Parts: sequence; C-alpha cells; structure tokens
Amino acid sequence: MTSGAAVGRLAVIVPVLDEQEALPAFLEAADAALARVPGTELVFVDGGSADATLDVLAGRRVVRAERGRAPQCAPGVAATHAGWLLFLHADEVVAPEAPRAVALALAQGATWGCLTLRWAARGAVWRVGETASNLRARLAGTPFGDQGMFMRRDALERVGGIPDLPIMQDYELSRRLRVRFGPPHQLAATVTASPRRFQEGGPVRVALRMRRLRALYRRGVDPRELAALYRDVREADVRAREEGR
Repeated sequence: MTSGAAVGRLAVIVPVLDEQEALPAFLEAADAALARVPGTELVFVDGGSADATLDVLAGRRVVRAERGRAPQCAPGVAATHAGWLLFLHADEVVAPEAPRAVALALAQGATWGCLTLRWAARGAVWRVGETASNLRARLAGTPFGDQGMFMRRDALERVGGIPDLPIMQDYELSRRLRVRFGPPHQLAATVTASPRRFQEGGPVRVALRMRRLRALYRRGVDPRELAALYRDVREADVRAREEGR
C-alpha cells in the first residue's frame, strides 16, 4: 500500500470530455449513492472539454489532463488518497447501493471486481448484450470500463498502474489483475450505461467490431494501429448517421 493511502476509504474517478448533457444525471445518482459512504473522494479528470462540462462541474474536484482514457485515469488515481478505487464513466448512472457494496466487498477481502452492467435502452438486443457482458466478466474475468471496475490501490500498483495504451486499457488492466489476483468479484449492484456508442454504428456491428479488435490485440497487433482503425470506423459511423438524418 502506498504510504499515505487511506485504507478503508473509497475514491471514485470519472474521466470526462464534453459531457455537459450526460453529467446532470450522473451527478444526481452519484451524489445520492456516495452519501451512503461517508468520506468518499469524487474526482473528475477533464481531457480538454470544449462544451460546458467544466461549468456543470463547478465546485467539484476537477483535475486537468491530456485527452485519453489512460492519460486521464492515471492522474485521477494520483490525485486521490483512498485505498480503494472505483472507476465510472460520466454517461452512466450508478445504483444507489453500488458504492457501499463496493466498499463492503473490498473491506471483506475482495481485491478487484466490477458492478453488473445494464444498458439504458429497451429491446432484446440490449438485454442479450448486457447478459453477454456480465457473463464475460464473470467467466472470462475481463470486465470493461463501462462495468464499474473497482480495486484496491495496492493491487493496481502491483500490476503497473493504468496501462499506458491508446486503446484496450480496460481489457489489459483486467487481464493483468486476473493473472495476478484471480477472477474479479462481480457485484449484483448495477451501473446503467449509455448505449450511444453502440447506437452510432448499430449494437451488433459495434459489438462484433470490438470483439475483432480484442482478437487482434491478443495476436499482438500494435495498439496504435488498433486505435487508428477504431477511430476511423467510428468517424464513418457518425458521418453515416448524420447523412441519414
């Protein structure tokens, strides 16, 4: 455990970038949930928002960082002192009992884990998707960032911190934690994620695309190439959506 880390305290780290529309719902849910865990640190890491994100977060603890999941999450960790860490996305809504369940699980000996994912969308395809994601986390031991990953600070340090990769950071972090400490502790408490990333390109197509990227990553393809491929395809999805309006 790093000297000065507060054992028994929770820090919630939230990377943000142009999230003015999503933040009000996140803040309402997070404030209510964190009230159940006194002493919790809540830190936002802004990657250079050009909208009103910083206005929405006025009065909150905000750290500035370079844009990107790893460049934002790592400074967020460094800016906190708690011995327990929970990572959330700004376009998610955390269940009222979730932070307390995380703190209880870590206090009882869990090293790392995740929440149960729900999608904020109706339809069978979304129910199948969330079931597959939760089974992957439980059986394969690889939860992703939108599943509310949590861990002990010393465990994160022992696997080298947040992986400095342009893509697949959450996948690689899960892999390192699983290899070092065993499978994740998945809680019944939920986090409800925005489907916007999947809606842009179609939920099935995006899911298959991400599966392909993970396969390429496991085969040793340079993460910079994967990031460029992912960015190009996402930009094409956005253009197609806008042209179809």
